[in-house]
Amino acid sequence: MHVDWAALAIVAVVSIAASVIFTILLASGIRLVSAAKIKSNEGGSGIATVSLGYVLIGIAALLVLFGIYLIVPQFH
Repeated sequence: MHVDWAALAIVAVVSIAASVIFTILLASGIRLVSAAKIKSNEGGSGIATVSLGYVLIGIAALLVLFGIYLIVPQFH
């Protein structure tokens, strides 16, 4: 049995990078939406902030859907 260590390392690096990117996108989106809601409760307008937050959450959702697309062979 032969293990291709280079391929395993590539999979590990891509998995870790995708996890970090997903976490940053989701956390940033949630933080921006929360900050906009606090700002609107104080009487300000946080339309741009909440929009950017929802865009980041949407990008994170697209990343999840792309991962599912890669995993499920019927989608190819």
